[in-house]
Amino acid sequence: MRDFKLGMVLAGLLFIASPLFCSEHISDYAEQKIVEILTPYVVLGLQEDSQTALQKIDAWEAEVAQTLPTVANDLEQEQLIFQSLFLMERRHYLFDPVTKSPELYAKLKAQFKKNERWLSAHQGEKVNKWMILFTGDLTSCYMVRSLAATIGYGMHVKRLYEQALEVDRDFAYAYINLGVWRQYAPGIFGGGEKKAADSYIKAFACARTDTEKYIASLYISQYYFTIDDAQQCEAYLALAEDLFPESKEIPLIRKINSRGVSLFQFNREQSGFDENHDEEETDEA
Repeated sequence: MRDFKLGMVLAGLLFIASPLFCSEHISDYAEQKIVEILTPYVVLGLQEDSQTALQKIDAWEAEVAQTLPTVANDLEQEQLIFQSLFLMERRHYLFDPVTKSPELYAKLKAQFKKNERWLSAHQGEKVNKWMILFTGDLTSCYMVRSLAATIGYGMHVKRLYEQALEVDRDFAYAYINLGVWRQYAPGIFGGGEKKAADSYIKAFACARTDTEKYIASLYISQYYFTIDDAQQCEAYLALAEDLFPESKEIPLIRKINSRGVSLFQFNREQSGFDENHDEEETDEA
């Protein structure tokens, strides 16, 4: 989602049908807080260390827990949205691809199953785009744990991102995350580098915030890296750097690119995907 490590996925084979959702207006407070949290301050690594970042997330969570019951338009849905968001933000600083983070994977699965039960109970009703998007993000984070999970949930993740775009045709985050899905999916299932690049370019075109434009720029730069267009790659990296000069991600990208490795390849290697993990992944939690 906006997250460099959200979309380390292969294409799944199982399509899980879901209803077409319409937009539900969540509280202005929730909308503004989501945008505040989805900034490079935490997501893109501007924190000095993981402990500082986790403390910031704890503070946000405490504030939301206190404020949301007094302002929410749809308390249950907004609580699920923030539970999902805070869990994913903590994942950035807790995930260990070596140990596979079994406790974290269990939390991810429990939360997206909880979200799915809520979505199922509200079929045909109005659902907010963030609820749909974050459910897809949670599932994407979880499913990289194994080939079984990827097969079980891959196409469902794609459909959730498409549904978020049905709610808001100019939803940059949904284009970004759909692009990441396409980046790692085989062409037979709708993936491929060119299709991914098209999604990133659409995200850039409809970006409403500097953060959205920043992330889209980084992904576009890496598409150009993969097709050996160094000039365009650097142009988009420079654009992103102008937006957020203090970002730690840009020096990292330049470093790995200097080794002949794209961000996409680097993230795949860091994803913790385990092809030998064969447990059944589609059972209800």
